[in-house]
Amino acid sequence: QSTFRYDPVDRLTEQRGFDGRTQRYHYDLTGKLTQSEDEGLITLWHYDASDRITHRTVNGDPAEQWQYDEHGWLTTLSHTCEGHRVSVHYGYDDKGRLTGERQTVENPETGEMLWEHETGHAYSEQGLATRQEPDGLPPVEWLTYGSGYLAGMKLGGTPLVEYTRDRLHRETARSFGGAGSTAGYEQATAYTLTGQLQSRHLNLPQLDCDYTWNDNGQLVRISGPQECREYRYSGTGRLTGVHTTAANLDIDIPYATDPAGNRLPDPELHP
Repeated sequence: QSTFRYDPVDRLTEQRGFDGRTQRYHYDLTGKLTQSEDEGLITLWHYDASDRITHRTVNGDPAEQWQYDEHGWLTTLSHTCEGHRVSVHYGYDDKGRLTGERQTVENPETGEMLWEHETGHAYSEQGLATRQEPDGLPPVEWLTYGSGYLAGMKLGGTPLVEYTRDRLHRETARSFGGAGSTAGYEQATAYTLTGQLQSRHLNLPQLDCDYTWNDNGQLVRISGPQECREYRYSGTGRLTGVHTTAANLDIDIPYATDPAGNRLPDPELHP
């Protein structure tokens, strides 16, 4: 059993776990977390005049540090691990979009750079992410159209997945897994006249799925070559049971609710 305690304004002040572990939390007058206690560890949280977190200490020793630019955007997050300063540096364009993320490991005493890795980000004129390029690795590109509908994805010029959509921009076909000499997969998706998912068929028929709906718009059946599931509902639209059949399976699971609509436990599973 775990127990929780709160102050008069509903902030968590104490948490006791089933294993006896106790954690406590303290706040300042403006509601910011200033101290947390976890058994023998006491963490102090520090903020700048704009209420942005700047650093924290654990039992008096420095832990993480946060730095910001004049716009208030996070530029550096760092901590010390095994005697090394580990940092993540962020760069932005004039619209505040992330353009670069550089990870570094350096000697805090000499400033010697021991390791670094950078990932660049690019955007379309509409502000949609279009490209991500890690150091020494092929770029990942997202192909979009219109207001941002995904049409495909490439890795270093090699198509990973391509989508075909109808006039409502719903996915109707997907091709993937055909990079290099590997045989690809094709998935076709169909919808009912009222817009509900009707089927998903692959060029591996054993993975096909068909969906059936009743006049109330409730899903009543999901069927495929290997398994079929049928759903039952009450007059008020609540799920009352699921019947699953397969080659070596025929099971019916009923669901009951109390007058308020809360689901009751299955008496066979929870006598």
